[in-house]
Amino acid sequence: MEAIISTLEQAVPLIIIVFLTLFMSLETLLPYLTQSKYRKKQRWHNVGNLLVSFALNAALSGVVSYSLTMSTSNQFGLLYHLHLPFIVALIAGILLSDLNGYLAHRLYHKVPLFWRFHRVHHSDVELDASSALRMHPFEFIFQATTQATVLPLLGVSNSSFVIYVAFSLPLFIINHANIKFPHWYEKYVSLLVITPNWHRVHHSSKQNETDSNYADVFTIWDRIFSSHKSQKPEEITFGLETLREKESQTFWGMLSTPFKSLK
Repeated sequence: MEAIISTLEQAVPLIIIVFLTLFMSLETLLPYLTQSKYRKKQRWHNVGNLLVSFALNAALSGVVSYSLTMSTSNQFGLLYHLHLPFIVALIAGILLSDLNGYLAHRLYHKVPLFWRFHRVHHSDVELDASSALRMHPFEFIFQATTQATVLPLLGVSNSSFVIYVAFSLPLFIINHANIKFPHWYEKYVSLLVITPNWHRVHHSSKQNETDSNYADVFTIWDRIFSSHKSQKPEEITFGLETLREKESQTFWGMLSTPFKSLK
């Protein structure tokens, strides 16, 4: 099992590259929503931001992995005290990793300091695969901090976390891609896992819709905490009204966004 997890952990960067390449190509050939001519240029600003964040995330993932490995070695954390069967603890760890992401995501929206950085992700006025990892580098630091502190306390193993990351990152790309998925996929898959239409609502310019559908992987959290909203993709205006100008969409504009007024 350790060999499989180690291989999977090393494969995560390749998985991201493959999925980004695949879905950025597919949405160019088979676009769902009509996008502006400027979008082709914007995608490269997003990719530039992604490369910086990607490098930082690679470094921070080592910190998270070390924290979880030490927790496992010392049998420290809630799940270890419950003495669950291996497979049950593994699945519980995956679910707790996602719950941590859900709760952290809600904090990013509710705490002004965190929102300053998180709104870089929401300020994209059109949505496609390049939007998936369009995040301010500091947001990755916030994210890694919660993962390296909260997850060990819960007793989440490094195996659970690696599986979760390997599944969630490609899913982020799929759910931002400008591709129309079959009705059956949106209807039935979303009973358990987020789908593009589920997540598109979260990128609405309307605050009540922006502040909904926080789940990263499992939709059960939005259902349990009553934070789910529905809207037809064709009726959604993406982005934030305060950050629509082109200056906010450039590579440097995204980096400077946290230091602009919240109004």
